[in-house]
Amino acid sequence: MPSPILCLGAINVDLKFQVDDLEGFLKDWGTGLSRGGEEAVSRNEEARLTSLLARYGRPAGRFGGGMAANTAYALACLGLPAALVGRVGADADGEFLQESLAGVDLSHVVVQGESGRAYILTDREGERTILVTPNTNDDLKERDLPWEALAAATYLHLTAFVGHGPLEVQRLIAGRVPDSVRLSLDPGELYARRGWLALEDILDHLETLLVTETEWRQLGGEPQVHPNWAPPLVVIKRGARGARLLTPLRYLDFPVELGGPLVDTLGAGDVFAAGYLAGRLSGLHLNACVRLGNRAAAVSLRGAGRDSYPDRNFLERQVQALQP
Repeated sequence: MPSPILCLGAINVDLKFQVDDLEGFLKDWGTGLSRGGEEAVSRNEEARLTSLLARYGRPAGRFGGGMAANTAYALACLGLPAALVGRVGADADGEFLQESLAGVDLSHVVVQGESGRAYILTDREGERTILVTPNTNDDLKERDLPWEALAAATYLHLTAFVGHGPLEVQRLIAGRVPDSVRLSLDPGELYARRGWLALEDILDHLETLLVTETEWRQLGGEPQVHPNWAPPLVVIKRGARGARLLTPLRYLDFPVELGGPLVDTLGAGDVFAAGYLAGRLSGLHLNACVRLGNRAAAVSLRGAGRDSYPDRNFLERQVQALQP
């Protein structure tokens, strides 16, 4: 069995709300947050947020979340050895988060403090606006890191935190792990808004950068150009239009495959990352890895939360189908 893929990033409880009058909510919230955006919320602000949601929102479910956690769980569902590095609270939410990650190696997760929470607000058109209270996630320190496990990983997949402290820890990791460890980053909007210069110390060590079109623009990228600050491989997740692969030589577009009913898009980008990494680990051609990411994400859309993540049989069938 190959060495594990380690995923390092925020681990949150996702609290979903249906908010039909999102414009009214955002006006009362008053921070300048726009529809479809993402914003950090302090512990003090969270009380005002929950009060506003009692007026504007309807609870629509509680799920395990966080980009790194979703990707680790998707990898485990595919039958691959996946471990998670990060923090959850020593509380009921922390217990819930750990229970929601069956099959993932959680031996490197620190249990301390209060769990992070992400409030997922969905409007009438299905657009998601996200507010995150990081809590214990932002307490990640160098002493929390399993250096031996990081050095032995096949892949190390990094995702965003809210605060500056964990980003400094990720910079430290990127510069210290051996070259045998292949690094990927899914920055999310919280990191992408900082621009590529703020992430330069990580970007310099990456094999793959996975971004949405919005995040690519926020970083400073152009749709069809591979800039000199980017890692060798840039994969742009384009939603209903599939994905784009940018390399120093060219760009290639890959349409959506395996269409079906659309139930929930939350976490689909994280499942795409898992499918792409699974393809890399399986030795598929780079183009086939992007196609596998598209196919895995499409399957995940068929259920709420993590209910429809693709499994080991899916991976075996797809690897066979995508081999030349």
